[in-house]
Amino acid sequence: MQDDKVTKMAEALLSGGKMLSLHCAKCRGPLFEKDGKITCAVCGENFADVQKAEAVKPVAARDVREILAEKLQELATQLRNETDPHKISGILVLMKSILEALEKLGAK
Repeated sequence: MQDDKVTKMAEALLSGGKMLSLHCAKCRGPLFEKDGKITCAVCGENFADVQKAEAVKPVAARDVREILAEKLQELATQLRNETDPHKISGILVLMKSILEALEKLGAK
């Protein structure tokens, strides 16, 4: 996930938004509810109500596996170029988390 997307989602949480277990049909970002409004923090798409948001299909496990594999590759590239031991440690922790998630998803 790109830093700007993470920043937008963090801002939605910090402003009191509640992350839902639903995803935006437009960009597949997670949906947030605040003050009775459902919005995608990533692309700004608005949903009139929870029922319409619930009609949005969640991301398939296959897609999650593909995204995680891409992120793992990005981290491997960062690891190759990193010299700071603390940053290396952080990258390795993230890689371990991704590998565990892939294992739970039954990565193929």
